[in-house]
Amino acid sequence: MLSKRPGDLPNFDNPPVIETVLSAQFEPLPQLRTAHLGLLWDKYRDGGFTLTKERPPLDHTIEEFPEMPRARRGLQLQTLENPPVPRLWFLTAQGNELIQVQADRFIKNWRKEGQGEKCPRYEYVKASFKRDFDIFQKFLDEKQLGSPRIDQCEVTYVNHILAGKGWDTFNDFEKVFNVWRSPTAEIPGATEDLRLHARYPIPDLEGKPIGRLHVDIQPAFRTSDNTPMYVFHLTARGRLGEDFDFFDLARGWIVQTFAALTTPTMHRIWKRTDDHGNS
Repeated sequence: MLSKRPGDLPNFDNPPVIETVLSAQFEPLPQLRTAHLGLLWDKYRDGGFTLTKERPPLDHTIEEFPEMPRARRGLQLQTLENPPVPRLWFLTAQGNELIQVQADRFIKNWRKEGQGEKCPRYEYVKASFKRDFDIFQKFLDEKQLGSPRIDQCEVTYVNHILAGKGWDTFNDFEKVFNVWRSPTAEIPGATEDLRLHARYPIPDLEGKPIGRLHVDIQPAFRTSDNTPMYVFHLTARGRLGEDFDFFDLARGWIVQTFAALTTPTMHRIWKRTDDHGNS
């Protein structure tokens, strides 16, 4: 059953989102080997995940409060009795859905493929993630490989804001985002382009930080036709309660931050429809 969208969140009928990702990280499962991932693929193949790819595993990442300084590390040589278990991709033939599994993570991606396609709403994404994670959990039980103990959850939205609608060149940054104003002085003059990385602590109801929102804005070009675009990447990572409780909080922070950092002009182009919008 799909959950209901909160009425107080910004809403866009035509948002620029091209990918949504939900990820559950857990304590490593030491008994899970590469051969098991091959058997796991059989559980998803009948559901349309007919393709597979192998990738290096992602690092185990925890948002720390207070944040600990990273020790400087020189060249390190390791002799491993067992090589690291890779991260295995299970993809649909169209490529718009992707399951990623490694020894300490389960990830589900939904990607826009084609001009007319839209990414599904979060409520569908969350229900689909839960369904596929349950399949993974049952597989672990069948093979006696342990039970995932989740230590971090993550939600990512990737937006491609294409030139030609509301802006034309990279120095039109201010027409898209409201976090920068170019100097009016002759030197340095107008901004050629701009890159931004910002982090925001996410508190619980008592004000205690339980996660972070990472915001990245980068100029880029669409590979199909070299159209200029700004890639607006928002990732919320943290832990709240048990299982996937952090997902809803993360989604709320991402959607509200997306609206807060972009301009009313772009909101009209993206057809904002909630009470705080302009349509």
